[in-house]
Amino acid sequence: MNRRQLLTLAATAPVLASTAVQAASKETPVTTLPGNGRNYVLAHGSWHGGWCWRPVADRLRAAGHRVFAPSYTGMGDRSHLLSKSITIDTFIDDLVRVIESEELEDVVLVGHSFGGVPITGVADRIPGRIAHVVYFDSIILESGKDSFSNYPKEEAEARIAAAGKATGGLAVPVPDPLPAVWGIARGTPGYEWARRQLTPHPLGSYTTPLNLNNPIGNGLPKTYIHCTEPSHPVLQSSRELVKSQAGWNWVGIAAPHEAHITHPDLLTAVLVKV
Repeated sequence: MNRRQLLTLAATAPVLASTAVQAASKETPVTTLPGNGRNYVLAHGSWHGGWCWRPVADRLRAAGHRVFAPSYTGMGDRSHLLSKSITIDTFIDDLVRVIESEELEDVVLVGHSFGGVPITGVADRIPGRIAHVVYFDSIILESGKDSFSNYPKEEAEARIAAAGKATGGLAVPVPDPLPAVWGIARGTPGYEWARRQLTPHPLGSYTTPLNLNNPIGNGLPKTYIHCTEPSHPVLQSSRELVKSQAGWNWVGIAAPHEAHITHPDLLTAVLVKV
């Protein structure tokens, strides 16, 4: 390369760099997926962590979707953060921060069991980022009530007593054996996997009230998935609340409460259709 060519290249380099920056700024955002890809945020239930969504998350990702399955503060892979300062607002904040930090839009927000409580709080706070709220065999909680409001009195008292005995009131220990209504058969790999991964559940997240500024779901599309084999008796009041309101989609699936572990194909098929 001669001296004249070198001078020409030096003069044009800033222009080329500027063009490259402009082109990069026009690239498709990472939250916009090709085809029918969507953003799923999956919220777990009592004693669980993000790990429990692995069978469903793997299937959703294989279908071209983005999936986030965080563990709440003090639970799952974040169990080392367990403290008495944890409330239901802590869990709502956990989910909101994932959605905001990942700059997600049009989120399909799914909550399993107890997870129905924090996702209601998320929909109340950031409805503009949510496309659909899915309550997967979950608790539906009205504003001003805590999670134990929907539990039979004896169940709530038993969990509080267990927390006092095991952790000085810090967290509710993992049930042993696992409840039969969950539908995970003893002696199976799924049962042993759950036993290894489950962690105590912060008591404060049960006993602090959910405070909303808007109706449940905040005007967003809402679906309730009812696991019918067997039907979980603790969730009966939540199901009745859903059926008493207009604007809900209702899906029944022939699977137990832990369908994301026992029937991941079936649950995934439902989630991609909502």
